[in-house]
Amino acid sequence: MANQQRELPLIEINLLPSEFRRAKMDLSWLSDKRVVWSTIVLIMAALFLSGIYYYVMETTGDLEKSVELTKQAVEKERPLLDKINELNQKLAAIKQKSDALRSIQVSRKRWVLLFEDLSTALEPGTWITGITQEGSQMDINFTTWNFAEVAVYMLKLEKKESITGITLTSVNATKVNNEDAYNFSLKVAFNMNLGMEDGVR
Repeated sequence: MANQQRELPLIEINLLPSEFRRAKMDLSWLSDKRVVWSTIVLIMAALFLSGIYYYVMETTGDLEKSVELTKQAVEKERPLLDKINELNQKLAAIKQKSDALRSIQVSRKRWVLLFEDLSTALEPGTWITGITQEGSQMDINFTTWNFAEVAVYMLKLEKKESITGITLTSVNATKVNNEDAYNFSLKVAFNMNLGMEDGVR
């Protein structure tokens, strides 16, 4: 009869005062699926970011090494670069002198042709007393015995290829050796390409 009696569950009673009682730690949240998946995602994210970090650091190191090697190569070739720069400067100076010589050659031919035209067009009783030049224009002063020769001279100059324009700027009566004469001035525009026909530039 006694063996057939049901075993009653053991009942534990904590008789300690409440201030001395220790609560049992509840770890059931560790088995929560949301916590498990969140932890897995965080771990994967940390691993991914760590991989990126190490990749960036490694790439940065390689780039720094490449920059340093490039600097060393540049410094090694520095004497050659300096020599090239020196040669370029010399070539530039030679070109400048060559251009100046060509310009002098063209200018000399231009003035020879221009003054040939100015002198061959002069009438016997007219002569040049002064010339000033600015750009492609000249102010030329003349003296003549015969006033009519002013118009004749201007007509002759207009036919010259070296002349592109003529303007009479002044006419004044004067005395030369106690004889009546005339001073007149012309503004003459001339061809700046004069003397370049032979291909000299």
